Amino acid sequence: MARRVLVIGIGSFGSALVEALHRQGAEVIVIDESAAAIESVKDLCAHAVVADGTDPRVLAAVEATSCDSVVVSFGEDFEASVLAVASLKKLGVREVAARATNQRQSDVLLAIGATRVIQLEIEGGRRLAEELVRR
Repeated sequence: MARRVLVIGIGSFGSALVEALHRQGAEVIVIDESAAAIESVKDLCAHAVVADGTDPRVLAAVEATSCDSVVVSFGEDFEASVLAVASLKKLGVREVAARATNQRQSDVLLAIGATRVIQLEIEGGRRLAEELVRR
């Protein structure tokens, strides 16, 4: 059975994530306030919604609690990330990954219930270093 993944926020990271999840056979659901962002990924998704991904009513409507994983992929909008993670945890979502731009944000997201935090610049730098050393 395919894993069901909700992605909230469709920027560069969110779009790449949706494409990769689709290629790997996941059932992908997306939420973003931008109709253009939703339009760019809708063909890769089981369900695509133009809405506020921090709104608990929206999260309940897309059945976030039935997802195997939820990824909060807001870039620079830390407040939106906090609101989304808090809403998801209050609904009872178990696995919530969130994007942070620095360690302080990472610490806050973990403190409010995110089960994984992604810092793209740090993880990308480490991955590149590993690839360079293995050559």
